[in-house]
Amino acid sequence: MNYKRVLDRFSISKVRKVIVAEITCVDNSNATIALSLALGVFLAFSPAWGFQTALAISLALLLRLNKVLALITVNISSIPPLIPLIFIAGYQTGALVLKGEFQKEVPDLMSLSTLGENYLQFALGSMVFAVLIGVIFYLVIYLILGRYRKL
Repeated sequence: MNYKRVLDRFSISKVRKVIVAEITCVDNSNATIALSLALGVFLAFSPAWGFQTALAISLALLLRLNKVLALITVNISSIPPLIPLIFIAGYQTGALVLKGEFQKEVPDLMSLSTLGENYLQFALGSMVFAVLIGVIFYLVIYLILGRYRKL
């Protein structure tokens, strides 16, 4: 198998063209595009680790959203430098919700035993943070599309 040919199919410029084609698709309204992207971001920050892709496809089908856009944004949680930041954001949001303040020290959340001890705080915080970031992302994308994409 010619791996170079396979890698050339997935070059950054080709991926960018697919994303732009999906966003500029005439069949989708600005609200549909913004909601598809926001769904992916919401799921990326939710505590549904391991099921995010399946949930993104299922919810996009159920809600009749753009599946490609939802899949693009749900995969931001797979970028290695962002994984600890997503864990910390969920944990600290949970601390704010449950205790009324951020914690000064964050335990090693990459350890399953430590995460298990703090799971309620992490799960609640992740859901609250996911909703907030999803709503903000929806509003920003919707406003940008309204400005630059007239239907």
